[in-house]
Amino acid sequence: MSEHDDVSAAEAALRKAVEHLSGDGTGDGSESVQEAVQALSGGSGQAWTPEQETQIRAMVEQIRKLRDLNRPGGGWWRRRREWRARGRLVDMMMAGSPELLNEAELRTWKSHAMVELFLKFMDSPMKQDDTVETLARIEALHAVTYEEYQQAREKLAEAKAAG
Repeated sequence: MSEHDDVSAAEAALRKAVEHLSGDGTGDGSESVQEAVQALSGGSGQAWTPEQETQIRAMVEQIRKLRDLNRPGGGWWRRRREWRARGRLVDMMMAGSPELLNEAELRTWKSHAMVELFLKFMDSPMKQDDTVETLARIEALHAVTYEEYQQAREKLAEAKAAG
């Protein structure tokens, strides 16, 4: 399968998810949304080996666990579980490379951004203008690289520190 086929498959999955969201309300479209999120997280622009893909997915899952455990409250047991999860993530980072961690962080962010975008239209059907805007935002989100993501995070941190 060529890179063009991968991109067109990802676009088809995204369009199908948006069409389900803008449809008449028959069915929840959750399968389409899951396909779109998988297509988005799978398309990194770089060819990873199956072993690297496995490491990246494990890091993504560990990052999600750590973020879940890192919320206020919960007491001593949650802090202990968070500490252990942080240690496992560090072990994964040491076993992998910085590029794998960067890819895992980018995929986590893209997945979260995609879910936020879909949740915006969860309660009401999408209009034609909403569909066009959503597809444009999805394509822009899909094209983001790790370097662009880091630059945006730095700008937001500077703006937050200044304001």
